[in-house]
Amino acid sequence: MEARREHYTQLAVTGAAAILLVQAAHMVEHIAQVTQRFVLHMPTAHGLLGSIFDLEWVHFAYNTLLYAGILAVFIWDKRAARHPLFFTLQAALWLQGYHVVEHAVKMYQYYALGIMEGPKGILGHVIPLIWLHFFLNLFVLILIVGIYKGTRQAAPQPARALA
Repeated sequence: MEARREHYTQLAVTGAAAILLVQAAHMVEHIAQVTQRFVLHMPTAHGLLGSIFDLEWVHFAYNTLLYAGILAVFIWDKRAARHPLFFTLQAALWLQGYHVVEHAVKMYQYYALGIMEGPKGILGHVIPLIWLHFFLNLFVLILIVGIYKGTRQAAPQPARALA
């Protein structure tokens, strides 16, 4: 039983590391977009990967997979319910879940309602989209850093050989 628990703990650590790396790379894209728009004054800010990846269904798929990754860490980490990490995981799930809904609404506005020029989603009517998604991704990244640190601290440490 203890070996199985350690296995799932290692899965949680590995999963948290993977989503941290992926979200950090995604955050670089948002930093590039903000730089393109407000420093370089480019009319269209598509990030480093360009317009081929700056499609609404790509954003929706990415955010849904990221949500699934956070959920998997939540499920794998059997200690999460008794650990301070529980609240960090919950906050990340809620915030990323909202982010998925935001992109689902934008897809609905684009594909079902035919709003071709910049569908705003939910909060996009109040907050400029570039800043909304920059800060949503930044806050999720910060929470994922907390998740990674929490899973690493709680993971069993390998025994050291005596010298």
